[in-house]
Amino acid sequence: MAAGKAALRVFAVSPRIAIFGLGRVGLPLGLYFARQGATVYGVDHNAQLVETLRRGRMPFLEEQGEEFLQETLGKTFFPTTTLDCVAETESIILTLGTPVDEHLDPVFSELEQGIASLLPHFRKGQLLVLRSTVAPGTTEGLKRHLEQKTSFRVGEDLFLSFCPERIAEGQALQEIPEVPQIIGGVDAESTRRSEELFRLINSRLLLTDATSAELAKLFCNMYRYIDFAIGNEFFYLTLQHGRNMFEILDLINRDYKRGGLKPPGLTGGPCLYKDGFFLVTGSPFNDLISAAWKINETVPYMLINELKKHIPLQATRVALLGLGFKRNIDDDRNSLSRKVQRLLLKEGCQVSLHDPFLHKCDLAEVLSHARAVMICTNHDFYQQLGLEGLRRLAPADAFVCDIWNLFGVGKLIYVLKETE
Repeated sequence: MAAGKAALRVFAVSPRIAIFGLGRVGLPLGLYFARQGATVYGVDHNAQLVETLRRGRMPFLEEQGEEFLQETLGKTFFPTTTLDCVAETESIILTLGTPVDEHLDPVFSELEQGIASLLPHFRKGQLLVLRSTVAPGTTEGLKRHLEQKTSFRVGEDLFLSFCPERIAEGQALQEIPEVPQIIGGVDAESTRRSEELFRLINSRLLLTDATSAELAKLFCNMYRYIDFAIGNEFFYLTLQHGRNMFEILDLINRDYKRGGLKPPGLTGGPCLYKDGFFLVTGSPFNDLISAAWKINETVPYMLINELKKHIPLQATRVALLGLGFKRNIDDDRNSLSRKVQRLLLKEGCQVSLHDPFLHKCDLAEVLSHARAVMICTNHDFYQQLGLEGLRRLAPADAFVCDIWNLFGVGKLIYVLKETE
């Protein structure tokens, strides 16, 4: 906090910022800026979301989010659906969604519409920051677009940069001041102004050009995605050889200074799932990224096929535990848990769902008649339940499929009574 507060002295008055998109990236960022003393207008077209914020309620799980919102709402943080605030601000940050379509091609329509709506409201001297994940060259392309559609020259009248987020969902408010912030301006003055802005909330700034910043963001996510894919591919190989991946992981990683092999798991989510497609389009050197996607997206099929070796699935009651795309969050976008659910239904299973954040229901009821239990998301809730709690709630002859080895049994599939 101290670094951000000291940085306020750079500005003659409290800086004014408009943040477009109050999702899991934009809202925590806006709240953090607001808590540092900046005047922040949070803009979103979703009227229901804005009204929720105006009532002082967070629309999703974010550690310390309620605290930040209560402290800043109506004082330095103002959620709105209108663009009237744009003329009042020196800096505009775009955190709009950039998904992929059914053909896995990047979709920039929300970002393009956002820019189009802003064009009449820009004024001389403003800084525009892209924070949405984009393909390499997008920021430079936006520079050309702005100069074609307005009378402003970027670097003289308007200033433009790409400054990616790299935080963990649900822990953004803790990580915003800790994770080094990449600053990628399209020119020296845009970089300088962006550096001045982000020094409000982070003292660790890495300066570069816009395209390098775009690549850095994508490379970071793809490195992690490929790392997870290696663990999943090795898991496939151990199954082919009739061996135990959890035992082999221990052999590799225990007390070995060059260990660190990732365990297998259901790896998905709105970023890791899609970001590689911002890189592979038009590139002949995409085999590794494409293969990682195929490996990770195939894990649900592997789990179902392995479960079928132990129990017929037709009309079988299966309890699916965990719907979030990763541990301890209330977000199931591109979650592989949902793919597992679809595959089980296709096999004719009777599927019951439970998630402590997304599908709150009586866990005892979900488990009481289950013939199989699949641990799809490794929430702390289930780890705290433990194997003893699972035995207490599920039938003794129920099969457990646990790719996370959450209960430490060291097997992918086992019968509960065998663990007593």
